[in-house]
Amino acid sequence: ALAMIAQEEANVTEKTKIALMQEATAYVTDQFTSTKALKKAALDSAIATIKGTATSGADPVQAAFVKFFQDKAADAKASSDDSEEAAQRAALIAKINGVAKGEGFFFEFGEDGKPKMTV
Repeated sequence: ALAMIAQEEANVTEKTKIALMQEATAYVTDQFTSTKALKKAALDSAIATIKGTATSGADPVQAAFVKFFQDKAADAKASSDDSEEAAQRAALIAKINGVAKGEGFFFEFGEDGKPKMTV
């Protein structure tokens, strides 16, 4: 059962990473396709890199991704909405209870995550 919990947490983490990267890519793509100054900065940076004259830390694409993640972290810190975590917890408890029932255990987990006898 512990291996299942660890695998479920790994799956949730991977899904979250994929969703964040898709959102970040869409955001950065939108920024660069809608702003001429960013397009020019990206092109200038690429040309400078090819020429070998690029300065370190002058990559506008990387800066856009960093800004996205900084903004996302600030939003997450300011938000009190824990509905996603609650849904993930409920799904995990349902899976654990399924295993407990299938294995013939005499307990299940309540919505609060605490075990309860089922005898």
